Amino acid sequence: METTRIWIVNYRPKDFDEIFGQDEIVSRVKALVEKKNIPHMLFAGPAGSGKTTLALIIAKKLFGPNWRENFLELNASDARGIDVIRNQVKTFARSKALGNVPFKIILLDESDALTKDAQHALRRIMEMFSSSCRFILSCNSSSKIIDPIQSRCVIFRFRPLDEKNFTKALERIINSEN
Repeated sequence: METTRIWIVNYRPKDFDEIFGQDEIVSRVKALVEKKNIPHMLFAGPAGSGKTTLALIIAKKLFGPNWRENFLELNASDARGIDVIRNQVKTFARSKALGNVPFKIILLDESDALTKDAQHALRRIMEMFSSSCRFILSCNSSSKIIDPIQSRCVIFRFRPLDEKNFTKALERIINSEN
């Protein structure tokens, strides 16, 4: 094993059952994936609670080997303006999905950093392309997301890892690293 890779990348969960501490959320999302019936989703909660990891697992389970072609991840704290929404997001949302799933997924990580203008543009894009694209917005604070976006999403509230689940995750790494 390459020793220079950081553990957070190396040991990021790759399947639903590897996510600790979010059992109810994982169960609900797994059922949606199995039915290929994904709504727009808002993942709210503290850093390190599994929001981005769950979004990646959703994409990989839905799209298999074509997941990268059908999944766009943007960090909204870096790309937070209306131009990114109008250009990158809209361009990706309007293109057709590859494979047997009729939609693509756009993950907007740290979406609570989007400007209000960008959020209003995003709301319009969510409406226009709901048949061909699903959005997963992750944020620390859902109160910074405008109500019209929140009303279009199923909201999942992630909790910080408790000591028991943190220990389980750490034991998994310890066992793998000997």
